[in-house]
Amino acid sequence: MKATLVLLALLMFQALLTGCVHVKTDPIRIEPIEITMNVNLRIAKELDSFFADLDAQSAVMEAPSPAPN
Repeated sequence: MKATLVLLALLMFQALLTGCVHVKTDPIRIEPIEITMNVNLRIAKELDSFFADLDAQSAVMEAPSPAPN
């Protein structure tokens, strides 16, 4: 009987303590994300691929022969 009363007292004490718990939460702020992208690398790759055939031709071109006098 005494064990039951002690257990009941502990449970009531715990119930009283849980009522005193207070959790404060800060409001959630949603802000825009700013992203700056550098596109110079992409443009350089596109120019390299665009002029790749001209670069290949210039590697095999021969210098013009001098005009005879």
